[in-house]
Amino acid sequence: MTVTRNDEGRSPGADPQVTASLSTHYAAPRGEAYWEGLEQNIMQRISAATSGVVRELRPSWWSGFAELRGADVRAMGMIAATLALLAAGATFVSDKQANATARELAARAAVESAMPLPIEGTTLTGGRRHLSPDSPERYLNPLDY
Repeated sequence: MTVTRNDEGRSPGADPQVTASLSTHYAAPRGEAYWEGLEQNIMQRISAATSGVVRELRPSWWSGFAELRGADVRAMGMIAATLALLAAGATFVSDKQANATARELAARAAVESAMPLPIEGTTLTGGRRHLSPDSPERYLNPLDY
């Protein structure tokens, strides 16, 4: 089926009186009151339809992420990466110090175990000095009490 147009841009069977009548009947209202009333009706129907749903939705801690922009996410990622590197560096330094301390204690224990004890020319006595509880010398040797 082909539709041909006449010189006036209308179809061949168009009636100017019917076209004018339909145009006035289907034309958009000109008053602002109509559009404001339509907006109020739409908003009332939306709020009535979603009132039960909205009451069930409570904002959660992750609801703020929806408002973030790409730059905000990148900045937060950089901050998180920096904190992760700082934590890894602190753990590395702490581990190095613990290893150095353990090596030093092991070396000291090896040296002390290799030294001979001078027991041959001495005699062990069971007598100990008893210091008074208020004498300052008792803090120098913990075995004296």
